[in-house]
Amino acid sequence: AAVRFMAEPAKLLNPNKQVIMPGTNPGCSLADSITKEDMIQLRKDYPNYTFVCYINTTADVKAYSDVCVTSSNVYDIVEAIPNDHIYFLPDQLMGQNVIKEMAVRGVQKTIKCWEGRCYVHDDYDPDMIAYIKSEYPGVRVLSHPECHQSVIEKSDFVGSTSQMCKDVATSEAPSFLMLTECGLTSRLQLEFPSKQFVGSCTMCRYMKSNQLDDILRALTDPIPESIIEIDTSVQTQALSCIQAMFDYTK
Repeated sequence: AAVRFMAEPAKLLNPNKQVIMPGTNPGCSLADSITKEDMIQLRKDYPNYTFVCYINTTADVKAYSDVCVTSSNVYDIVEAIPNDHIYFLPDQLMGQNVIKEMAVRGVQKTIKCWEGRCYVHDDYDPDMIAYIKSEYPGVRVLSHPECHQSVIEKSDFVGSTSQMCKDVATSEAPSFLMLTECGLTSRLQLEFPSKQFVGSCTMCRYMKSNQLDDILRALTDPIPESIIEIDTSVQTQALSCIQAMFDYTK
């Protein structure tokens, strides 16, 4: 992995193992939009809220959250939380989609959202979808919950990375437009060479910051900054947040 927020859960779940991150640009526009200090203030401002954090957050932020979610389980977990007051972070666009989905399900909750965004998914717009559909009749549009609601409304399928993969595998559509980071499209092209993927994808400068030289260095002579270390107190609290996700999904 190239980003720190992906390496940290590996360390949280395996504290006795060494976790090395080869990427040279370990940030993330979404994860970096909120800090530990922000969380401390939010907990003071909204003491009666349950804090739900997307997996794309740092360990420090997870330590101050109540439950972690992924794009595949976020709707079910938010619905299952007994508290009617939810603070969702850091993805504002996903939070808006959560609010809409709760309304569709008839679940009444007061949901506030942080204003972070993934710059990759923030770029997609409905005009692009309209253009692709005019060029490729019958194209199936798949989008991630981190996209704008206007994009979601024009999509044929909305889901997590794994859910998108399953949809492509079973769909008989003539072509597919994948509205998510380029890595998924490349993977699907390899797995399903007979299927057509159209339109352009957006390469995440953070996810793709790891090069072969970085991986070699990480394996042979890792620099201290590449070795993931998490403070003991943060480890305990953040792990509790992740464990809550497992508990809700049982």
